[in-house]
Amino acid sequence: MLIIRKRGVLCLPLLLLIFLISVTNSYATISQDYNSALNQFRALAKNSKQARYRSNWKRLEDKFLAIYQANPDGAHAPKVLYYMGRVNEELAKRSYLSSDYQAAVDYYNRCARRFTKHSWTDDSLYRLSRIQYYNLNKAADARRTLNIILRKYKNGDKYKSAIALHRKIVADINSSKAKSNSGSHAVSKAVAEAAKSVSTVRKKSHRAASKVALKDIRFTSSNDYTRVVLDLSGDARYQYKFLNADPSRNLPFRLYIDLEGTAPVKSVKDELKIYDGILRMIRVGKPVPTTSRVVLDFESVQKYTVFALENPYRVVVDVSAPKDGKMSHPPVDLSKKFAAPKPNKKPSRTIPPSRKVPDLIEQLGLTVKTVMIDAGHGGKDPGASKNRIREKDYVLKVAKMLGKKLKAKGFNVLYTRSRDVFIPLEERTAKANVQKVDLFVSLHINANRKRSVNGIETYYLNLARSKSARRVAARENAITEKRISDLQFILTDLMLNSKMQESKALAELVQKSMVKTVRARGWKSKSNGVRSAPFYVLMGAKMPSILVELGYCSNATEAKRLRNSSYLNLLADGIANALSTYRRNLKNYAAM
Repeated sequence: MLIIRKRGVLCLPLLLLIFLISVTNSYATISQDYNSALNQFRALAKNSKQARYRSNWKRLEDKFLAIYQANPDGAHAPKVLYYMGRVNEELAKRSYLSSDYQAAVDYYNRCARRFTKHSWTDDSLYRLSRIQYYNLNKAADARRTLNIILRKYKNGDKYKSAIALHRKIVADINSSKAKSNSGSHAVSKAVAEAAKSVSTVRKKSHRAASKVALKDIRFTSSNDYTRVVLDLSGDARYQYKFLNADPSRNLPFRLYIDLEGTAPVKSVKDELKIYDGILRMIRVGKPVPTTSRVVLDFESVQKYTVFALENPYRVVVDVSAPKDGKMSHPPVDLSKKFAAPKPNKKPSRTIPPSRKVPDLIEQLGLTVKTVMIDAGHGGKDPGASKNRIREKDYVLKVAKMLGKKLKAKGFNVLYTRSRDVFIPLEERTAKANVQKVDLFVSLHINANRKRSVNGIETYYLNLARSKSARRVAARENAITEKRISDLQFILTDLMLNSKMQESKALAELVQKSMVKTVRARGWKSKSNGVRSAPFYVLMGAKMPSILVELGYCSNATEAKRLRNSSYLNLLADGIANALSTYRRNLKNYAAM
């Protein structure tokens, strides 16, 4: 390949050509993977013997999901979401589990929300309505779904089918009402008493639900990123809505979250003025007696995400804004009922000749200057404790060792904590985003009920692919393994803008370097490799982020190593060398 240089700098057109070739190759790969997954779906649906095994359907779902994550806005994305719904629907026909039907509903819904103008959207909505009516016994929901087709997709191929199903549902509902009315005169006193009893129970449960307290509102804010956390005393249903700014009425961009069955404690202020970034104000009110409403006022909004974390239960709001504070289009939100329009492409601006390549390198994220080191747990949360090791103490020790080594290599170093204090998991990544760090490294020590389990392992944010990964994620998130499957679904949205491939590459470098460094000094440490899992502490990170498990304190031999300062120093050396290699690789790529 001919590389054109001017004073040692790669010309911008060649960089763009390389980028275009990469995009073309990526599309071809995605298309090939999609066709392969589609063929597998058809074959599995026809093979009655193989279709009986749940694992076959779940592996196929993972394959479709990987294609979706590779390009969530590409031409194949809506079709992939549709087939993820089909996979779960076919699985439900064999498992008879409502949870599998619900998973299909969620994927069909997502296809319809994100791709409102795609030719497959009405197909997704129609299949969704059939599941709601025939399998989940939700006639009202099915009618609402069909109404969307009848209003918005009159030219779609499912329009006539939607009319027929709508008429059937209405007829069935009317027939049911007629039967109910004809037999109403025969209702006995006992039945009436039973109805009264049920009503009383409902009122009691309603009052019980309203006992959930909105305990606190926390926030971390900068000029282009904000994370707000609503701390609750228990689980609560919530819904939210975004409102555009109205300059004529002097109204800012607003996002409100309604928390059903909750009431704020006295310490939560009705109004909190902030003005330290894009977050302008937080207001708390009660639109109805049993619901608390939290309103967030913003200077500008480009994208927002709302999700819940558990143990303790809290609702997290992530908001990003353009760096210049200006907004030329409605915010993009993957969780709204209908997705906002895609933003128009901004016109290219002229870059001064002397700044062309450095600016492009910055835009592509090809620089590493600042690293944030996160010592896991801390304060009231000791982490894993076994064989004279408390996780929170030893990871802090390694964090400080690593920080000194990175500073010696020319990195700027920040810490989520530099002493024994408790910091909620969601605040750690928020700090990294606000500080605009380039890499995020979270340090931990593992534990397992089986004392024989040992080894070093490194994780990046993605779906858990193994039972072991699910177990580790559950422990670090302080939730049960059963809840990990619910968390995986949330992740399919949250990971769209996370740097998964960069994180995976960083994790591979760190894992290899740590193991190589300690083995070179005679330590017989086992490598458990690089794994993916849904960790709260990595969620929402805007930079390559990894979680390192330095070893198992539950294993007596490995615990002895971890108590040895020389061994910990070698682990820190391995991580530092890997981060330095990662930075050098980026520089070499940028200067090709």
